[in-house]
Amino acid sequence: MVRASVVLVAALLTSVFIAGSAKMMQPKNVMEKEIRLALLDEIQGENIKANLRVLTKEPHQAGTEANERVAKAIEDMYTAAGLQKVHTLTYDVLLSYPDWDQPNTVAIRNPSKGVDIFKSKGVTEPILPDEQGAPHAGHQWLAYSAPGIVEGDVVYAHSGTPTDFARLKEMGIDVTGKIAMMRYGQSFRGNKVAEAQAAGARAAILFSDPAEVAQGNRDDVYPKSIWMPPEGVQRGFIMNGHGDLLTPLYPAKPGAFKSKTAEEAKAEKILPSIPAVPISYTTAYEILSRMSGPTVFSDWQGGINVTYRLGPGLRDGLKTVVDVKSSLQNRHIHNVVGYIPGHDEEDRYVILGNHFDAWVYGSIDPNSGTAILAEVARAMVELTKTTSWKPARSIIFVAWDAEEYGLIGSTEFVEEFVQQLGGRAVAYINMDCFQGNFTLDANAVPSLIDVVIDVAKRIPNHVEEEVQAGRKTLYDTWIRTNPGPNGEPDIKPLVGGTDHVPFLTFAGVPTIDFRMENTTRKSYPLYHSLFETPFVNEHLYDKPDFAMHRSIGRYWAEIARTLADAPLLPFNVTRSAEEMHSNYVVELKKALAALPADPNLDEAEQQIKMLEKASEKFLYRAQHFSTHALLVKDDDRKLRGINERIMMTERCMRFDRSQRTERCFLNPRGSPGASQNRHVLYSISDKDTYAGRVMAALYDAIDDYVANSDKKTSGRAVAEQISIIYHAVHCATNTLKPFL
Repeated sequence: MVRASVVLVAALLTSVFIAGSAKMMQPKNVMEKEIRLALLDEIQGENIKANLRVLTKEPHQAGTEANERVAKAIEDMYTAAGLQKVHTLTYDVLLSYPDWDQPNTVAIRNPSKGVDIFKSKGVTEPILPDEQGAPHAGHQWLAYSAPGIVEGDVVYAHSGTPTDFARLKEMGIDVTGKIAMMRYGQSFRGNKVAEAQAAGARAAILFSDPAEVAQGNRDDVYPKSIWMPPEGVQRGFIMNGHGDLLTPLYPAKPGAFKSKTAEEAKAEKILPSIPAVPISYTTAYEILSRMSGPTVFSDWQGGINVTYRLGPGLRDGLKTVVDVKSSLQNRHIHNVVGYIPGHDEEDRYVILGNHFDAWVYGSIDPNSGTAILAEVARAMVELTKTTSWKPARSIIFVAWDAEEYGLIGSTEFVEEFVQQLGGRAVAYINMDCFQGNFTLDANAVPSLIDVVIDVAKRIPNHVEEEVQAGRKTLYDTWIRTNPGPNGEPDIKPLVGGTDHVPFLTFAGVPTIDFRMENTTRKSYPLYHSLFETPFVNEHLYDKPDFAMHRSIGRYWAEIARTLADAPLLPFNVTRSAEEMHSNYVVELKKALAALPADPNLDEAEQQIKMLEKASEKFLYRAQHFSTHALLVKDDDRKLRGINERIMMTERCMRFDRSQRTERCFLNPRGSPGASQNRHVLYSISDKDTYAGRVMAALYDAIDDYVANSDKKTSGRAVAEQISIIYHAVHCATNTLKPFL
């Protein structure tokens, strides 16, 4: 049988690598470049377009029969593509649904007459009925909202961040007993509702402001352009957490014990206790145009053609009524899994993932990615048939269910297989959906940045104007559009909000998350709306040949092939150590120096001195280790030992020595109040679920210190978090040593 291709020799100059137990020799009749070009050529835009049409025939929220049909369609695609061991994994989880027969509404009421002078429909009407006309498709709702009818006065709370509510308090505007009206943006919608509830609000209203989603000429909106039309509404979930909330830290297998109740989740502020509803900017106008109270701060004014006011309340004694009908229901969800078994190391996995459940039709989020992933699977299997190529390590394709409800499918999978993933997963590569069509953007752990960049240099550019300007690859446009400080693209740490999170933060698997985007926006205006149907993909974001979708598939496939095939995988341990020493520790010192002098921070100051010294030793050891690895890279016996130590640097839950360094960075206790956030460097801030934050638990402790009157206790908490990172760095340094 044919073995895997050789990695480019140039990669050895900059990266530290790992290898498997078997030596992977490149056959003379198969060249690495020929394999790569054949793979890229095999991925076809027309197939992606056909897949997308199949996946977006009807609205398919997680837990519904429609979504089960989508899961079956994916299973059929994977089977037809030739993936092996195609199967589904089922979990029993708590989901949330509206009353499909009685839409949620917002009304403006004249209490003296007992009549509503305005009432929203609660349903967005289709613009393209052939694609958007399914029953109940237009319902406007937020998953996990509490049900209820609330009549009261509105307070405009801008973006609903802690800072926004603090400014209202400084203005003497009390949110207690009021309805908080907030714009999307700046933070996760669930955090907005939680902040409103904490401020005493009885209900929450969320809306997409045209300043963000309908910029420019208001007549130039969908379907003429990508801008949100007047009745468009963003849906989403507002639970604060990841995974099935009834089975934290354990997989929600059918029949498994539920260790938490919904009432307990409400008491712990995981589930909101107040009703919340999303509205269009047309409905928002009806409220904002009647608002009383002082005018807003200049940076709070939005794009609706009225003067925004803070409230509370509407003029002439009018009241606002929020009417939400929702229910919590246990439902089955189904992840779909398929394999290309590895020729040399079948039990080492490169995992590619995307979710398939949607709030409505989901042609962008998520099924642009689902359609692409199915084509990548087909193309890679076809390559094994038409050439002598076989991947050295196994490639696993997974379509996740219930991501839109809080990363549930991927979280339950990781919780079920955390030990196996820790011992076998090489990396996880996630692509949720595209967010634009011009340039690549990616987030990755530092040790995989070299791979992210190198692969981008191999993928042809799909933007004709860029090619004509001499920018022939994805990398060329990326580096020009988003340059970083070191002559590379600006690659940020991984953020929250999609399925790589449990792999990295709970299992410690090195991850990459990437997407296409535009130069001026990090998201797209039609996000989670009724109007995400194939028309958008085919006419507004891509060309008929689906060239942009094809570019995403090519990049995804080539990353997978690189990680699966390379005799020596390019994990750059030195880059990780440099980030710790020259970036993370430096920024932490600045954050502490900015605080007022306080003896209660003396222990924290002592710990940061220890961390700084430890990071210096880590960098020295990583550099020495890298040099040594290059010297012995051709000696299989010595290389095995080197590789074992490197993988321990890159992984938390591995069982052999090649995985022990990253193991050092997983804290089995998790972060305070977030036991699922176990990675001490890369976890999700509890202040904003969308935000990735390096050393999130530590910076959250600093935030708590600033806000807390008990400086002694909170100061010790800061010191403890620094000490946890110190011990992790010290452990990683020791792991890279050949002796104790």
